[in-house]
Amino acid sequence: MRELVVVGAGPAGMAAADAAARRGVAVTLIDSASRLGGQIYRQPLADPGGSEPARPGGPSLPARFRSLEDERVEMILGASVWSASRAPNGFALRLDANPDGGGAVVETQAVVLATGASELVLPFPGWELPGVSTAGGAQALLKSQNVRVGRRVLVAGSGPFLLPVAASLARSGAKVAAVVEACSPSRTMAKLARVLMYPSKVAEALVYMRQLATHRVPFLGGSALISCGGSDRVQRAVVARLDQNWVPVPRSERSFEVDAVCVSFGFVPRLELCRQLELEDTHDGAHPGATAVHDASMASSVPGVFVAGELTGVGGAVVAELEGRIAGHAAASYLGRAPGPASATEWAKAVLKLRRASTFADLLGDIYGLQPGWTTWQTASTVFCRCEDVTWDTVRHAIDVETKSARAVRGLTRCGMGYCQGRTCGPALEMAIAALTGARLGDSGDLHSRPVAVPVPLHQVAEWSDLSEPERSSGDVAPPDQRNRGR
Repeated sequence: MRELVVVGAGPAGMAAADAAARRGVAVTLIDSASRLGGQIYRQPLADPGGSEPARPGGPSLPARFRSLEDERVEMILGASVWSASRAPNGFALRLDANPDGGGAVVETQAVVLATGASELVLPFPGWELPGVSTAGGAQALLKSQNVRVGRRVLVAGSGPFLLPVAASLARSGAKVAAVVEACSPSRTMAKLARVLMYPSKVAEALVYMRQLATHRVPFLGGSALISCGGSDRVQRAVVARLDQNWVPVPRSERSFEVDAVCVSFGFVPRLELCRQLELEDTHDGAHPGATAVHDASMASSVPGVFVAGELTGVGGAVVAELEGRIAGHAAASYLGRAPGPASATEWAKAVLKLRRASTFADLLGDIYGLQPGWTTWQTASTVFCRCEDVTWDTVRHAIDVETKSARAVRGLTRCGMGYCQGRTCGPALEMAIAALTGARLGDSGDLHSRPVAVPVPLHQVAEWSDLSEPERSSGDVAPPDQRNRGR
């Protein structure tokens, strides 16, 4: 039985593990990647000879987290938690732990969930073409393997994440045709006085803008990528100016010749494990997906479960790390480790810093608010759900028939029933229902509740399905009962 398991090794998870371990807690840190860092501090993959490939800039793992790789914290890397449940003395987490497809279970007294977020992409004609990726996917490829997603790239969508992605692509040698930002410049100007209250953030944005200017990358504000075309892969991208509701302005289209497109409209918290553990969550009515409810110590509605990072609302690396540090201290206190003077001071400072950092994150959420006019970019044949090849016309008709529930639309159309289980199309479906019916975003529910959090071999699910919880609880990390194999 572990004392504390932290799920997720990004800024929030690493900070939680560090804070709790320094309070004397035996911490196990689990992440699906083979290296620490998450998306922000994603580390390059080692080549077959064991050395790391060079990478074009990008933040390395901060020194304060490198000590996690010592005896203070047990690492289970390259393993995903696909199921979580309450156990008699704590919690049971099931992993796809072995390369041969074998599973394992970790039992723990307390959990910090820092599972991050999925990237939000709004459908548009041609987004299923090879060469079209998320901005985060392009950045991950560049950071981990020093591979450019293309030679001539268009970066489009909305949100501050577009700037570092475009800048890193330009530094790597790609020709960035343009950065296309749907948010109107007037929205930023209207909030300028509040933005200037955060000079370090302004300076960071100016660094990216300077890098883009150095590489002569145009920045097109108040515009959107409304379609892509090509034969066997993306070859051209059509951009149009938008009005305040994101409806394209007639006769404002212009075409770019490209071999890759990177798109992002922000991020949506990954709530699968939260839902499995029956944590309370809430919708804010402004963004798709829900966020985990928590108190000032990052404790969730379930005793022994703490949340940090994007699960509580997308706020960036600084907010995530502060939340993780607070969660780690709170988990240590929950486990009976009284804070010393240094720990108490660090905890208090993190709480104060989080208030300011969270206010800035809320400001960005206000500036980069999503508008309903994106539905006008669609054509009847636009692929809305890529896994199941469900078109926009099919989804729109289903919404006309059953306007209240995302799950009802899924049942009528198979939208969200494919391999990704609605991670890609689910948030867009929430937004489509709100845009077409005038309902408040979130009233339709969502597709985040999944009994299997990530794709795993079927036999792993079968091995656990016939066992009662006492039979499943076998101590530390234990393989599933071999007598059930093959059922």
